[in-house]
This record gives sequence, structure tokens and C-alpha cells, in this order.
Amino acid sequence: MLRNMFRLSKHIKLKNREAVLNIKLVIEYDGSKYFGWQRQSNKPTIQQTIEESLQVFFKGEKIKLTGAGRTDTGVHALGQAANFKISREKYVKYGKERLLRSINAILAKDIAITNLNIVDNDFHSRYSAVSRNYRYYMTFRKPAFDADKQCFVKTKFDIDLAKDFCKLLIGKHSFRSLCKNREDEHNYFCHVYNAKLRKLINGRAVFEITANRFLHSMVRAIAGTMIKIASGKLSIAEFKHKFKKGETLKIQYAPSNALVLHKINY
Repeated sequence: MLRNMFRLSKHIKLKNREAVLNIKLVIEYDGSKYFGWQRQSNKPTIQQTIEESLQVFFKGEKIKLTGAGRTDTGVHALGQAANFKISREKYVKYGKERLLRSINAILAKDIAITNLNIVDNDFHSRYSAVSRNYRYYMTFRKPAFDADKQCFVKTKFDIDLAKDFCKLLIGKHSFRSLCKNREDEHNYFCHVYNAKLRKLINGRAVFEITANRFLHSMVRAIAGTMIKIASGKLSIAEFKHKFKKGETLKIQYAPSNALVLHKINY
């Protein structure tokens, strides 16, 4: 009898677990008109805009998106990830393809859901992520096309110095010197797996960085520091000394319009 009760209890738990689905979204957006990812009072954000669109389809349920990363004001994304939980009953009413088409049909034109999947209930967009990949786009001549998605570097730019700077970032370091210190007060350590600068055609370049986590405005601080070093305004030696000791640097935050959250790796 006890064995039967255990089986019944296990069956009920599994049934209840299956009654709630965990949905993962992959999101692309132009962040120009938004105050970042995270919901704010009286300011348009990516999270709020998508949540309100989802709420149209799932009336009566509180939709809360959990994002993989909190992009800053004006930052874009090609592969942001987020998840939310919803009852199976309401999800199957639409199905994957219909729901994906329907959400995109009512979303603002500068936000798109590029993929939608059911994932394990313990999946968490932020904590399940292994790494994040950002790209920062620069141009060294005045652009006429896509000017709002590039940083126009007007100073001289020594690409070899920039590449030497990139090498110093790789590994596990405290990035206290390269972030806005309002968050992560007790843990500034990030593991940078890759940091490189690639020259593109027509006088352009892209800085790419992959790490397990990023602090508040950290990528913009890194890009700004790279530009400062490549222009000769900050020496590699001075940066290395202060960075290793966590000392204060006069940070030049690169403009947010050229930064793209490219991919979240799981």
C-alpha cells in the first residue's frame, strides 16, 4: 500500500510539473529607442515590451521574463535569451509556430523573437548560461550607411596596441577598474575566454569579447579603454599596472549604439 501511495504521489508531482512549461526565447532587437533590457518605471524597455505582448496571448497569467543579460540603454542584440513559465494548457492552444508568428506580428518593429522552444523546468536564462558574446563595431572614417550602429573613432588608432590590450583581458581577472561600481560590489571577477579585434572592409573594425559574465557597462568601458590606448592617450604599462591592482582608471565609456549582444552560449 505504501508503495502504491508513493507511485501515486510521484505521478501527481510529474503531472503537476508538466502542467507548467518553461519557454525559452531567442530575441533580436534594435535598442536605440529603449532604456536597456530591464523593466523600469515610466521608461520603455525591451523586457516590458515583450512581456506586454505575451500578456495579450496569455491573459490571466502573470508573465515575467528572465533575461540572460541586462543590456544597457541603447545597446542592441542579435541573440539575447530569456525564459518564462506558462501553463501547458494555454501554450498548446497556440503551439510553437503559431505563437511565434503571432507574437512577432504585434511586437514593435525593432524587436523580433527569432526562436521559441520548450526547455527543462530548471532552465534559467541567466544562471544556466556558460558564456556571453558581445561585439563592438567601429569605423575610422565618417560613415554614411548604418552610422547609428557604429562608433566613429576620430582619433588615431594603432591597431597593434589595441591587439596587445586585448591579450591582457584574457583569463580570470577582477574588472573593478572597468565597470560602473553600482552592482556586484563584492565580486568583480570575470573569466574572459576570448578578446580580439578584427579589421573589416571600408575602414571598419569589430572588437569581440566572450566571458562567463559581464559587469555593469563593462564592455563599453573596455571598448573605450581600448580606443584610449590605441590613440596614445593611455599607455599599456599604466593600464596593466592599475588593472592588475584594481585601481581607479579614468574610464572613457564607448557609445552604446555600436554594441551588440551577439550570442548566449549554453
